[in-house]
Amino acid sequence: MPHDYIEDELGRKSVFKSEQYLSIDYVPESLPHRENELRILAQSFKSLIATPGRTSQKFLIEGPVGTGKTAVAKRFAEQMEMAARRPGRNLRFHKLHINCRVNKSAYLVYLKILRTFRPEFPRRGHSPEEILQMIVEVLESEDRYLLLILDELDYFIKQKGGDILYNLTRLMDDQLNAQQRLSIIGVGRRIPLDQGLFDSSTLSTLQRNILRFKPYNAIQLQDILNERVRMAFEKGAIMKEALQMICEIAAERGDARYAIELLWRAGKQADSLESPVIIPDYVRKAKADTHPELRVEVLSTLPKQTQLLLLATARKLKEGRSAYVTIGEVEEMYRSVCEEYGTEARAHTQI
Repeated sequence: MPHDYIEDELGRKSVFKSEQYLSIDYVPESLPHRENELRILAQSFKSLIATPGRTSQKFLIEGPVGTGKTAVAKRFAEQMEMAARRPGRNLRFHKLHINCRVNKSAYLVYLKILRTFRPEFPRRGHSPEEILQMIVEVLESEDRYLLLILDELDYFIKQKGGDILYNLTRLMDDQLNAQQRLSIIGVGRRIPLDQGLFDSSTLSTLQRNILRFKPYNAIQLQDILNERVRMAFEKGAIMKEALQMICEIAAERGDARYAIELLWRAGKQADSLESPVIIPDYVRKAKADTHPELRVEVLSTLPKQTQLLLLATARKLKEGRSAYVTIGEVEEMYRSVCEEYGTEARAHTQI
């Protein structure tokens, strides 16, 4: 009878109590050291609840990777939606988070907005302008309000320009004294407002409403991780020195996401060695396995040809076991990779 490795793993003890709290998609109820940013957003957006339809808001959140930008935007939108639906208000207020690195065109962004209200709407057969008009009609006819979070907006604008913000901020302008039903929070590392991509009115609005996030320091990262440790790990599963080491490593960049990934990987090291406690050496091994800039969610959204070239480079380096390879060697491997994946290889100048 074959050995049952699944049951082996299920029967092992683990330092983890619930790994979901270490997921990049998990947004905790409390966001330590981002209370002031949440308060600023609340002050700016409260009119959407107090006097719905009178005004809309456009806001930008900027800052390095792992500084809590997306978490703050999502948590704030959740609180806005709850406030709008409390007894006595009962507004048809909706939040929607769209990753512009995944939805790579204005058409896909508009389609995702419309399908929030019309889930069965077909993916093909309509122009972006037609979909925009349908969004207006849905919001108007059903008395709805939308807070839209455009995440990775800097990536999108660098690739496609600023038309998407212009079109969305002017969505209700065709009607005299129209109810303002769409507000926007744009999120990115640094959104390029200074490259002539916006009309003067849009630019003026956005420049007034920028919230810049600073990197976390080691003490702040400790506060963030303490809560994650409590929820994700068994009691006493991590040494104090190991946790401090994670905070010191991640503080070089001020990156909470990197700190959480190191914590998770150190826990995996402990489990693989059947240790009941995460010690500093597991943190060192986790750091060796992790590069803060090489994240799965970034690599998975690269264009296909870029992914193939990257794969070719990695294979050539591994094959030669050398520190460097020439572009000629990479191109040779790239053509082989393209053939393997049934894709036409690009010419030398395009590479």
